[in-house]
Amino acid sequence: MKKITSLLITITMHVTMCFAQAGQDFASKFMQQCNEDTAVQCITVSPKMMEKLTKQAGANHNENIAQAIQKLKSARIVTASTNGNEYFHMAEELLKKNRQRFSRDKDYRNGNHHGTFYTRKTKNGDTVELIMLHTDTVKGNTVIVNLTGDIDNDFISHLTKTFSERTGTIKE
Repeated sequence: MKKITSLLITITMHVTMCFAQAGQDFASKFMQQCNEDTAVQCITVSPKMMEKLTKQAGANHNENIAQAIQKLKSARIVTASTNGNEYFHMAEELLKKNRQRFSRDKDYRNGNHHGTFYTRKTKNGDTVELIMLHTDTVKGNTVIVNLTGDIDNDFISHLTKTFSERTGTIKE
């Protein structure tokens, strides 16, 4: 009886871990690859903190962005302070390995900066995860922004427009 109970507990734990891993966002998967790499850092910004940032005095207040931020579940920012191009390519390879889950959306490039947007959509076409990869070839750093939640096309358009204005041209 003890063996059967132990076996059932083991199977239950294994199934639970499999489901938990399937539900991970991209930043979690990327950080697992960089497990003990001290050059890579990840911070999570809660929706409440994002809301506070949009309400700060002097901040550019855009009602559409504020509403979009309220629909987000999480924002995770991964930074690599050195060897940025290597981490950028590592992130892209991980995204390409998971093509059934993530699709490449837009690219941008100028002399010193380049980046790519990836999305994960539900079966009915709703965007539930947005990954923005960015690297600065002069400074040698990389930033990965991973947003999860109810992400609408207006929010994505506003972000791509902002990146285009700051870093170069967006290519579809």
